[in-house]
Amino acid sequence: MFLLFAAPLAAMLYKTSLHRPGDVFSLMMMLFEAFWMIGWSVGVIILGLITVLFLFYRESARIERGRLVHVPRIGPLKIVCEYELGKITNLRLESAKDGKLRRIRFEYAGGRARLGDAMPPEAAEAAIAAIRRAAPDPEKIVAPGESERSAEDPLEAERLSPPRAEPHPPAVEAPIALTSPTTLALIAANLLPLAGVLLFGWDLTHVVVLYWAESAVIGFYTVLSLCVVAKLGALVVAPFFVAHFGAFMAGHFAFIYALFIHGFEKPLATTGALAELAAIFDPLGFALLALFVSHGVSFAVNFIGRREYQGETVSTLMSAPYRRIIVMHLAIILGAWLVMALGTPAPVLALLVVIKIALDVRGHRKAHVRAAGGDNRSP
Repeated sequence: MFLLFAAPLAAMLYKTSLHRPGDVFSLMMMLFEAFWMIGWSVGVIILGLITVLFLFYRESARIERGRLVHVPRIGPLKIVCEYELGKITNLRLESAKDGKLRRIRFEYAGGRARLGDAMPPEAAEAAIAAIRRAAPDPEKIVAPGESERSAEDPLEAERLSPPRAEPHPPAVEAPIALTSPTTLALIAANLLPLAGVLLFGWDLTHVVVLYWAESAVIGFYTVLSLCVVAKLGALVVAPFFVAHFGAFMAGHFAFIYALFIHGFEKPLATTGALAELAAIFDPLGFALLALFVSHGVSFAVNFIGRREYQGETVSTLMSAPYRRIIVMHLAIILGAWLVMALGTPAPVLALLVVIKIALDVRGHRKAHVRAAGGDNRSP
């Protein structure tokens, strides 16, 4: 499976290395392929690690000078785990998922430990018997049959389980105030495009590209949120999100470029993709920086400061940017067609920016809620 997954990745790497993007469309296609490779490489890396474990992973155990020595190793790398036999308690067998093999488990120094992987019952029972014979106080170690019965006895498990806590009633939630710093920062950042339209002669191209770039900013903070929520799992979920969201954004920009910037009938520019993109994004630098700071304030104050991450899951975090893009950009595209039909008048373009601000504030207040009865101060 590792070779089957690695072969398409190698072929795509070779194909992409031959690309020399001369225009924006070919550059977006190259980025789309690059993000695809990032997502595909997650599966290749996982399968590669599993392959290494299958080929090179070994475990051994021995009893030496009153200690149980357990040695997992991958090739020349090994970890030596030593357990004093006198401190081992609750030595037991647990059934594997298939019901045929057994796993050796025990408790040591207040924690749980294991010995090896699933093995035939005869080998597991022989290993437990050897440990019990070498232990200075065999009575402290539970017999395999007794521990297995107690683990499978539902009445015994119910007796030993801690009492269940009564569920708390759900908290009543209310949107954050319009005067909160995060909402005001969002409004202030969104007023810059309005100033660009009314004072600096921005046209439809500037507005639509800026809002596309804002979606990229939201994707950046989504990656940070995934790192907070998923912890070590972010090593897998964050590259996967970057892959599918980045590919989506590349295709989205190609659509915007064809529809609002370049058009379908004009010949492609010969100045080069990077030079053309620089000319498109240069006037938007300050407004884009303001949006980046605004979303950063919301991330720091709401997601981290108010601990909103405690109620989030990886799936909801991954889907949230898409919901925002679909609603926001459908409204922007419909408004942009109206602007194009009317000859790009500034008042109508300004109205489009105002509608976007209203949608942003509504979505922001809906996304960040405060439980009633808690701290009612604005964040």
